[in-house]
Amino acid sequence: MRSLTASELLGAWEAGYPHTSAGRALALLGAAFPERSLGELARLPVGARDALLLALREGTFGGAISGLVACPRCGEQVELAFEVGDIRVPSGPAAPEVLEVERAGHAVRFRLPDSRDLAALASGRQPAGPGQMLARCVVEARREGAHVEVRELPEDVVGAISSAMEAADPQARVELATTCPGCGHGWAAGFDIAEFLWREVEAWAQRLLRDVHTLASLYGWSEEHILAMSPWKRQRYLELVGR
Repeated sequence: MRSLTASELLGAWEAGYPHTSAGRALALLGAAFPERSLGELARLPVGARDALLLALREGTFGGAISGLVACPRCGEQVELAFEVGDIRVPSGPAAPEVLEVERAGHAVRFRLPDSRDLAALASGRQPAGPGQMLARCVVEARREGAHVEVRELPEDVVGAISSAMEAADPQARVELATTCPGCGHGWAAGFDIAEFLWREVEAWAQRLLRDVHTLASLYGWSEEHILAMSPWKRQRYLELVGR
């Protein structure tokens, strides 16, 4: 993955801003991996997408990640600090396009969730929830040769499908063992690289726009000229004007 210029990253932020999380992630990946079409990126399983987002985050802001999460018991803000490498799942063979589970007399063929599924559920056109996601991903479900609706699948069959999805796409679910220093409560805190990286890019973009405004107002330079400067050089000019 090549490093993005300030102008490219700012353009990705602008392109992704109107969308939900799935669309924003695709806007960032589209800028970082221009050799891959947005359609191809949208069809990637969520974990494969997130592996690319981790690479983008590492190449853009570095490997160290820190943030705050609220303790579910007492509400205290708990700091999380880790490296991208700590949560990166080693890459293995790509999962088949269609997987199959046989359990309790049922044979279910299904695919892994991707950005299209996340976008559809986030849009409000369909009720969000595990059942709706499963309904989108199941290709065919049969019991003793007869067709079965997804909503009719027994809990143990649904559990087997979920386990198979997680095993085939482990990067899609990242949880961090966390302990609250205030009350001692321990839990697994989920980490969503798509949401986290977007917040970082948005904060960076807002700072950069303020810097561009300052330099353009004082020197009359264009946005293109200012963005073409190295961050080091921009900062030196900002220091000269008291920023």
